[in-house]
Amino acid sequence: MIGLLAGATLVAVAWLWTRQDTVSRLARLEAERDAATRAVDAQRDLLHRTQSEVRETFAALSRDALKDNRAEFLGTADSLLTPVRETLGRVQAHLADVDKAREGTFQAVTAQLRALATAQEQLRTATEGLSRSLRSPNVRGRWGEVQLRRILELAGMLHHCDFVEKESVATADGARRTPDLIVRLPGGTTIVVDAKVPIDAYLAAADAPTDARRQEHLTAHARQVRDHVRALGAKEYWQQFPQAPEFVVMFLPLEPLLSSAFEHDATLLDQSAALRVIPATPMTLLALLRAVAYGWQQQDVARNAEEIRALGREMYDRLATLVDHLEALGRSLKQAGAHYDRFVGSLEQKVLPAARRFRTLGVAATKTLESPDPLRMAVRDVRVPDRRDPTDVPGLDDSDPQLPLPDDKVDPTP
Repeated sequence: MIGLLAGATLVAVAWLWTRQDTVSRLARLEAERDAATRAVDAQRDLLHRTQSEVRETFAALSRDALKDNRAEFLGTADSLLTPVRETLGRVQAHLADVDKAREGTFQAVTAQLRALATAQEQLRTATEGLSRSLRSPNVRGRWGEVQLRRILELAGMLHHCDFVEKESVATADGARRTPDLIVRLPGGTTIVVDAKVPIDAYLAAADAPTDARRQEHLTAHARQVRDHVRALGAKEYWQQFPQAPEFVVMFLPLEPLLSSAFEHDATLLDQSAALRVIPATPMTLLALLRAVAYGWQQQDVARNAEEIRALGREMYDRLATLVDHLEALGRSLKQAGAHYDRFVGSLEQKVLPAARRFRTLGVAATKTLESPDPLRMAVRDVRVPDRRDPTDVPGLDDSDPQLPLPDDKVDPTP
């Protein structure tokens, strides 16, 4: 049904344009036809005048011929009539061409008139169907809801699911209220939107035969819009939705519905503000919903920032644990170096001197028993900042204590 309505609307617009173009073309063709008719009439008048002149000339020649001989009279008549005969031949050929052109023009005009009549009948049928559909309250309401959902799609609200359609709530006296849309704002606040389509008087104004009747219908249209404002303000949706601001948005799916109402009722805006009803067209509601969608995007950014903050805290704790393991490994390396040095010292002082005495006693050996070099290994101490929450640190710069980095120029002494 919605597609039929949209198609019928396009057909109506196309009919208006086609009708205007055809009327202009018909006027141009009629002008051409009138010009051709006038030319034919002028040629006929010329022919009649020429015939009259010929008759008069012939009569004069006849009278003169009575005085002269017959042979001279006939020769004179023939010499005078030859140019006339040639002129009449050209005129007749021209008249034949004009008749053919006029016949073709009339056939083309007739075909265009038939096509125009057919198109007018089709457009009339489609327009009547569209008008009947839009005068049905159920169809109008459904159309307004579809337009409202399209605005939600354009505003990017479907991705976040930041709205609820047709949520029914109970009033204090037990009545049920069902707004078309409830938009949820970051922080738990809601905005109530109700779609209205006061279009009966507006359509009647479009079909009005005179400008006076058109103004009457447009005034009635402004009155219908004002009645919707009063009815919507009386519902007091902000009482059923405590977190909603004290106003409700009245959505009109066509821009002219609101602009024409404001044009014919200068107090409509003041009355709407007094009743806490905000009239909105597709463009203004789109701007409102885009702002709401931007608020949700900012909340998502803040939520991501909090997750990054928690991840940083966890990463810092893990690095601290890794530093603890690194410190334990350094201590173990220092102890291993100390044990190695003591082992070398004991080897040089007690074992190697006794082993070298075998040489003095004549024991042959293929290798010389040398003292091992000391290890001289320096293990750098790990310097770490205080174990505190990294999120409490406003910022790190070159002066802040950081985890040590490898440096070839660090003093190797422990």
